[in-house]
Amino acid sequence: MRTYFLKYRSVTLLIALLFFTQKGWTQEAELSLEQCQQEVQQNFPIVKAKQLLEQSSSLNLENLKTGYLPQMYANGKASYQSDVTGISLPGIDAPKAPKDQYSLNVDVEQLIYNGGRIKSQMKLEKMASAVAVQNIEVQMYQLREKVNTAYFSILLIRKNRNLLNEKVKTIQARLDLVKSAVASGSLLLANQKILESEMLLIDQQMQELAAAESSAFGVLSQLMGRELKVDMQLKEMPIEETEINNSSLRSRPEYQWYDKQKLLLDEQINLTHKNRLPSIKGFGQMGYGNPGYNQLTDRFDTYYMIGAKLSWNIFDWKTSRRKQKNYSLQKDLVTTQEQSFVRSQNIELEQEANNISKFKILLVKDDAIIELQEDISKSSASQLDHGVITSSDYLDDLNKEIQAKLNREYHLVQLQQSVAEYKRIKGLALKK
Repeated sequence: MRTYFLKYRSVTLLIALLFFTQKGWTQEAELSLEQCQQEVQQNFPIVKAKQLLEQSSSLNLENLKTGYLPQMYANGKASYQSDVTGISLPGIDAPKAPKDQYSLNVDVEQLIYNGGRIKSQMKLEKMASAVAVQNIEVQMYQLREKVNTAYFSILLIRKNRNLLNEKVKTIQARLDLVKSAVASGSLLLANQKILESEMLLIDQQMQELAAAESSAFGVLSQLMGRELKVDMQLKEMPIEETEINNSSLRSRPEYQWYDKQKLLLDEQINLTHKNRLPSIKGFGQMGYGNPGYNQLTDRFDTYYMIGAKLSWNIFDWKTSRRKQKNYSLQKDLVTTQEQSFVRSQNIELEQEANNISKFKILLVKDDAIIELQEDISKSSASQLDHGVITSSDYLDDLNKEIQAKLNREYHLVQLQQSVAEYKRIKGLALKK
């Protein structure tokens, strides 16, 4: 009994494992639009630029921090001059500086106060890096449109091919009947040749669709960063009710980009103001040379000096004021660009909202047209069998039926794409 239980348990585990493995294979062999979008956002080469920008900014910040540390300089000098300062007194051998002079100094400077300039420069660096990174986000978001175009192109191509396959089956069945009628002498051979010619035309259309599908998969593969097989299954996007309004438009990364640019320009104005504040530094010098600080001695000696110095550009000919005005103008320019983007976004949203409404109405009409065209094709097929009409007449009616079905599939895919585009334009995430 125990052996039977263990065998039963092992078989159960094996079946469960095969089930989940098969489920995993199925999921891997089927792509959704959201998965494509996610892989593009993760694998497109420009994604690496964000990390490089952050590393570059980190290095710049470390360099700016050194402004708080003591600055040390070593310098030396050897010279000979034609005359030196001396004192000439009658009857007295007055000392004088040597004509050949040597010095080796170490100078140290330590920042005491500069109005918070370094802190502002570090803040500016962080903001500039944030603007650059956000610009990458904007460029990445723009790839969503290319993904949508390639993805829905493949769906439309496949629906077209499915309809052509149905047409082939229908014509082949009719061709078999026509061949029998031609053989019996009840129909002319021309009717058979017309149907055979239509089969060749369909084969040509199939080749064109295969090439277009391969091209669309190539675009999708390049965007996603991995090779996709042309037999990969794509999920159709469900048509859920999408709220059509212009609220919450600021979900797009462009808005954060504009906001960060304006904050950056505000900080540049602030830094320009701080550059006008005085700077105080402590300094020290230690050296060895001939002469030392006493210029009237002719011997090598050590020397040092410590102190503090103040520097202040009291009048800069309004340079700072013009820079601040320039940054303010740039900020106004960013605001203008943002306003233009908002208007363009509203226009695009209105167009896609109209498309969504239009395709929903067209789909209802398509169903009615398809029903009528199917009845007409059945009637034509019967008339062809009885020799009342020719194969050309029959194909005309059949092509109208196929075109009606193709129109419906086209409108369905267009509706799905319009919903996806509406969400992209508005900055909404796709549902899983």
